[in-house]
Amino acid sequence: MIYIYRTTTGTFSIEPDEQCAGMFKLCIGGMWLATFEKAEEAAQCVQRRQTGWYDWDKRALSETAPCDLGEWECL
Repeated sequence: MIYIYRTTTGTFSIEPDEQCAGMFKLCIGGMWLATFEKAEEAAQCVQRRQTGWYDWDKRALSETAPCDLGEWECL
């Protein structure tokens, strides 16, 4: 299962990490940002603006992110 959230700074995705079984990776535009034990933790990272992607964390402050995965697009 892949979760997608589109922003003006790029498209975030949360998906299974093929390098680490049972883990989930957070990416923006296909670029890896971090790995998490749970997909929900990755979504919280985006919501809290703690992704490590400067344009999202520090610049796009007028946008808000979903509070949980239920508001992300699911593919």
